[in-house]
Amino acid sequence: MNYKLIDFIKRNRKRNSQLYFDGLLEGYDYVVCPVSNERMSMIKSSYIIKILKMTVDEYDNLYPGIRRTAPKRLENIKKGLHTVDEESGLPKYKLAQKQAKDTLSKIGNDGLSGYQRKGQKTRHTHLNNIDEHGRNGYQRQVIGRLTTILDNGLSVEGNAHRKQKESLINNHKNMAKGASKLSKRSFLPILSWLDDNNFTYYFDNREYGIKDIETGNYYFYDLVITDLKIAIEYQSNAYHADPLLSEEKWNTWIPPVGIKKLAEEVLKYDYNKARALFKHRQIITFYIWQNSQDKNVEEVLCFLKTLITKS
Repeated sequence: MNYKLIDFIKRNRKRNSQLYFDGLLEGYDYVVCPVSNERMSMIKSSYIIKILKMTVDEYDNLYPGIRRTAPKRLENIKKGLHTVDEESGLPKYKLAQKQAKDTLSKIGNDGLSGYQRKGQKTRHTHLNNIDEHGRNGYQRQVIGRLTTILDNGLSVEGNAHRKQKESLINNHKNMAKGASKLSKRSFLPILSWLDDNNFTYYFDNREYGIKDIETGNYYFYDLVITDLKIAIEYQSNAYHADPLLSEEKWNTWIPPVGIKKLAEEVLKYDYNKARALFKHRQIITFYIWQNSQDKNVEEVLCFLKTLITKS
């Protein structure tokens, strides 16, 4: 027996009692779930997954052509976006958001804000909602995100990571807190030269990234000067295998954290990353290896100066 569905039906009859008024039109004012026969303004994916306990794909295959959102709901949303409160001059939806924020920000007699009380209630609910396998609500959410496959073949979690990376690329943001101290010190002569010559570049908190459409991999680069079609990567000893290492060090090299990859695997990844940038953007990559960084920086500077002199 699906106790979650029974509880949902009880809540829905109270929360959406207006959908049971006489004179409403099915398919316009409301939609009906073919499983619970409940009236709703919208059949959400979370309802399908958590209450009906099936994937969205399974639901769509079992009930093809079933409308999931009532047209009336969409009309109300559009209308609300353009309705202005006469007193404040704000759109009503923004006024409601502001009022809700102000209410939740207030500190109560217990010394907690509304946000904090909601957080405590949510944590308590998830931690104490144990299923027959001994998993609490948080654990079930994690499993659901990893095992629920969407239309594009990726899990919910996989889609979230993809969306995050694409957002970072579009906004030239860095997944980390910025460039490493080692790269900042090493790149200083190059950055100074670029500033003196008024070149725009992507570095530190403004990072250049691409998606390799052939492999689906996402790559982010340390320093990119798009006007000159040049990228520069800082290759620290900790996370990059220098091909000039001795045979003994090469054979025993592993990164300090994360998946223990061999030197050959890491170098291959770095080279594929450079190939992708040239293939899709015609940008060539230079390396600044930690063991030879002073020499490498001088070589890059010499190339840059020669490049603009010829131009």
